[in-house]
Amino acid sequence: MLRRLEVFSSNPSAPELPLGGFMPNDDPVQLRTIDGLGPVKAELASTAFASGRGELFQGSSIGKRNIVLNLGLNPNWVDQTMTNLRHQLYAYFLPEAWTKLRFFSEDLPTVDIEGVVESFEPNIFSEDPEIQISILCHRPDFIDIDATLYEGVVDDGTSELEFEYVGTVSTGFELRVDGSVAKPTYTGDITIQTKAPEDPQHFEVEGVLVDATRYFKLSSVRNEKRAQVVSREDGAVTNVLSKMTADSVWPEIRPGTNLLSVAAAETGQNWVMAYYNRFGGL
Repeated sequence: MLRRLEVFSSNPSAPELPLGGFMPNDDPVQLRTIDGLGPVKAELASTAFASGRGELFQGSSIGKRNIVLNLGLNPNWVDQTMTNLRHQLYAYFLPEAWTKLRFFSEDLPTVDIEGVVESFEPNIFSEDPEIQISILCHRPDFIDIDATLYEGVVDDGTSELEFEYVGTVSTGFELRVDGSVAKPTYTGDITIQTKAPEDPQHFEVEGVLVDATRYFKLSSVRNEKRAQVVSREDGAVTNVLSKMTADSVWPEIRPGTNLLSVAAAETGQNWVMAYYNRFGGL
């Protein structure tokens, strides 16, 4: 069950806008209804057969999310009026403005979603004024505000970390391999493998140098995929995509139980992985 919603604006002078709970309350701005929190409808592509029945499925995609807020105004008439409450909302919801919504729930982690305001429609002359706000979220997933972290030691691949991914949408992750006291310097291949639970995804880079001055970083996050060696001193990045093996795939974490292993020819380096839970609906 959703407990409350907070709104953030790109306007630096606008404070956080808490909209209270989803039950009756005396807040100046009352959240009456929200539409668009369920899973976004899939777009399915298919081609008709030249003869016979049915069509050939070609693929699918998920488009943008449209969240619609219906807000009521409840001024105290001392230092608030319908007009100035409405103008306060302009700091967050003018059309074309960026905004971020944060949802607090009893059942899920606290999640964010970002979007662009499409419309702000006030019903000014009603006895019970209401404002309808449409927000288009071009990245439709709700994303956990806190990263989940795991760490371990590089070995020959025999040990696997087993963990539960509570999100409902597959996600990429970031993984970093550092030198350690036991193994301060390493030059060679690094292999990262995930299983969810029996579908292996294998990623390997060859001839990577990890030492006191640099570390290896992999990101398999969609639209942010990269394999790099990063300088500790100044953060300078060396792209090592050319060192990926031909059979490598960008690994993802999937809903449910996952297994992760990080292997190298020589063991003892430290690794740490981070990811954000993603949800297709609330």
